[in-house]
Amino acid sequence: MRKLLLLFLVVTQVSAQEFTVKKGMVVDSLKVSDSLSETYALYLPSEFQGEKNWPVLFLFDGEGRGRSAAQLFRSAAEEQGYLLISSNNISVENEISENLEIAKRLINNSANTFPLDIRMVAAAGSMEGGKVASIIPVIYNDILGAIAVGNYWVNLDMFEKKKEFTFIGIAGDEQYTSAGIKFTAELLRTFKFPSQVYSFEGDMDWPKNGTISSAVGSLTLEAMRKGFRSADRDLIEQLFNADLLHANKMVSNVRLVEAMEFLELMEDKYKGLHDLAEVEEKQKQIRRSRNFVSQEKEYTEVEEKEMRLMEDFIYYLGADIQTANFENLGWWNYQKIQLDSLSGKSGPEGKMAKRLIGFIDYLAENAEKELEEEHASLDKMMIANIIQTIYNPKNFKAYKKIISLSAQDNDFSTALFYLEEMLKHGYKNQDALYDIEGTLGLRLTPEFNAIIENYLGSSRYYSN
Repeated sequence: MRKLLLLFLVVTQVSAQEFTVKKGMVVDSLKVSDSLSETYALYLPSEFQGEKNWPVLFLFDGEGRGRSAAQLFRSAAEEQGYLLISSNNISVENEISENLEIAKRLINNSANTFPLDIRMVAAAGSMEGGKVASIIPVIYNDILGAIAVGNYWVNLDMFEKKKEFTFIGIAGDEQYTSAGIKFTAELLRTFKFPSQVYSFEGDMDWPKNGTISSAVGSLTLEAMRKGFRSADRDLIEQLFNADLLHANKMVSNVRLVEAMEFLELMEDKYKGLHDLAEVEEKQKQIRRSRNFVSQEKEYTEVEEKEMRLMEDFIYYLGADIQTANFENLGWWNYQKIQLDSLSGKSGPEGKMAKRLIGFIDYLAENAEKELEEEHASLDKMMIANIIQTIYNPKNFKAYKKIISLSAQDNDFSTALFYLEEMLKHGYKNQDALYDIEGTLGLRLTPEFNAIIENYLGSSRYYSN
């Protein structure tokens, strides 16, 4: 019977044209409108019926991978009854304003196309898409909530809105944004906004399906509390048991600090909806463990060390950029080597090192943006971009900026050095190399073309 449901076809009206969508399957490359090239992926639960309004999750993957994001949320959507509408056009190359316009076009079109329950509209996004998802409640009234993965955006406008929304943060324990996401959730809670933070191991753009289902469950339970959907006892029990199993696995793996944090999240998540005796008993067991005491001490020491180092890096980066101190680039290289070495260790200190690498890259990138707005000197801009390439060797935007600035300063040797470094790290877009601002004289040189030909197999000029 279930297989028959999955193969059932649904006909939906879009822009006065009919198209056919299979329930229970992700369908990709649907046009936002006839006049736009923007597309999205769609998932309709197998129980979908057009006669009633449905909860919806708008998904914004940071690299525009709409289908992949919808596949990750598919299990949660099927289990908890959500439509998934997932953009293919969010990009790290866009300004945040551009990504927001893409998101707004998708949301507005979908509101006129699908039977959406306006009380249960939510957004979820990763990385650049996480910023988009967390801004959506500021733009639209009556948004149920936002799930921000790996990155976020917060503004005091959020607190001034009369209509509250639920903020769900998800952060990898190797992502520098984890501390900021936790702080944002705490700040929102002081303003009586329901807020929770999930953690996962690593620094992937998206966590595993289990964490995603649990995070979506937070939105579902909040909708039940508000009376937007009926209190489904079976679903509540199913979500609770899955979360308790996750906590037990962390205990079994002796990840006791993380287990305690997750159990505290469960207390908040299921308050008033499920008996919490099992959660409280599990917390008591963990507190009695000597391993928990020692792990908690280690986590606290690492956290304090990380805060000190962050303060140091903020100060030194600001000073080196303002004084255009190229001599200290060796010091930044040394710090990267030290952090790389430390990041190879297991445990909290190794994860701290990975977070700090991301943090320094973020500091340099943010500084560069401010320098551009100030029309700062070429030397200051160069240092900010060079530090970005040290801490993120695949930040091709920074390489291009260095090449552009060097060429405009007639320093072709530096430009050629960073051109080759960029290609060494896997850059492949030959056409874009011939479109870097301010490089007309450079790109006509035999040396420029020889480097490109060596790495990409051909060049535009002086090809052998």
